[in-house]
This record gives sequence, C-alpha cells and structure tokens, in this order.
Amino acid sequence: MTETWLIDLGSSRVKWQVRSGSGAVREQGQWEGSAGALDRALPKTQPGAVWLARVGAAGREQALLDAIRARHGDVATHSVRPEPEGPAGLCLDYDCSQFGADRYCALLGVLGRTRAPAVVIDAGTAVTIDLLGADGRHLGGYILPGFRRGLSAVSDLLSAELQVRVGAALGRAPSPREPSHPGHDTAEALMQGWMHGLAGAVERLGSEQAGGVASDGEWWLTGGDGPWLAELLDHSARVEPDLVFDGLWLCARDDGLSRERRG
Repeated sequence: MTETWLIDLGSSRVKWQVRSGSGAVREQGQWEGSAGALDRALPKTQPGAVWLARVGAAGREQALLDAIRARHGDVATHSVRPEPEGPAGLCLDYDCSQFGADRYCALLGVLGRTRAPAVVIDAGTAVTIDLLGADGRHLGGYILPGFRRGLSAVSDLLSAELQVRVGAALGRAPSPREPSHPGHDTAEALMQGWMHGLAGAVERLGSEQAGGVASDGEWWLTGGDGPWLAELLDHSARVEPDLVFDGLWLCARDDGLSRERRG
C-alpha cells in the first residue's frame, strides 16, 4: 500500500508524518536544524506522494523538494495553496495570496471533524486566531506575535547582560500551572507579562467574536504553544496538535477522489 508524506514546513522547524492509504499515522518527526542537513530529518520510507504546507520563503520549499527527489526519485509532490473555495466546503473570506497554508490546513482539519462553528487558534512562531462559521465560511482572523518571537523582539532592546538572562529564560518552557505574579527581575517580568498577556489577548479576541460563530462555537488549539496556552484560557479549548496534518491529509484524499472521478 502506498504511503503519503505530509510535511508542515513552518517558520522555525519542519514537522512530518507518514500516513497509510487509510490515513493512519505510520511515522512522524520534526527537525529544527540547518537547511543543509534537512535530508537527515526526512522519513526513510519511499513515498507514494508528498503533500506540503509551507510558511515563509519559497527557497526553503525548493530545497526540501530537491532533497526528497535526490533520495526518492521523481515523486509526485503537491504544495497546498489556499483557494477561495477549498475542500470540505471551506470558503475563505480573506486575501488568499496572504493566507498561510498552515492556517488553511488547520481550518480544514477542523472541518474534517465537525461542522460546528469554531474559533481556531494556532500558537506557534505567530499566534493566529481564525473564525469559522457553521457553513464552512471563514469569517476573518487575527495575527499576534508568538510567545518566543515576541520575547526575542523585546530582548533585542535590552542591554547585553540582560539579553543573556532573557535568552536563558527563553530556553525554558512556560509554566502556566504557577500562579500569575509580578516579576522581580526583567526576565521573570517579561515571561509573566508575555505569557499571560498573550493568553488574555487570545481570550478577548476569541470571546468578542463569539457571536459571529454562535455562542456554542468550539475553540480549537494547535501549534507548539497550544498545550500551555489552553491551561491559561478561561474558555475551554480542545488541543489538537495534528490539525495542520489532518488538513493536509484531507487535501490529499480530496485530490485522490477527484482523480478517481475523472478516471
């Protein structure tokens, strides 16, 4: 049975899954190293097809595809591009040329599970908040600097000594279980302020727009910072780390069905 590679080429790392013809996850992994060593991150199995969602420079995508073809030959590759009318009834109310493929796939990942209205939050390098109606229509969204990107930008304004201290704090995972308290040094104050400030912004933006997605709309969280962010929200949210992959798989499945109908 042919296997499909799904690749989430993000701003800071590459994540991948290998799925069977039925959609079951066979392997998965990620890579945060240099682009020159990217081939080490790839699965070893021969892919039947490769589906990719890329954020950022096109050159990174080309380097990845070159590495795949060098190892596995002329494999069918597909790079997802947001469209006004997508699979699963998704209708984008957004400039498609500016809509990230990861956001697009996350919305599809939700639509593959439910037709209920939704607030879809992807907490990674950036934090995106997208509103999805029960009819599959995208109602717009918000973009915020992500936790580490925001802290890093602020730390660049500090003295060299403080930058070292803040840099060490950036290497630690946020601890939402600890009670909110004022910081007693710059690193702690930044960590507390940005962590709880980001959660507060997400809470407010999602809640203010709840009427647009109905009061019973579901909240979905994905991305590397999704688990700790969910713990800080007053609104219940379902954490699903594979939303982007599920959206990629939905694109692959939809393409396969279309080919069968044409054949």
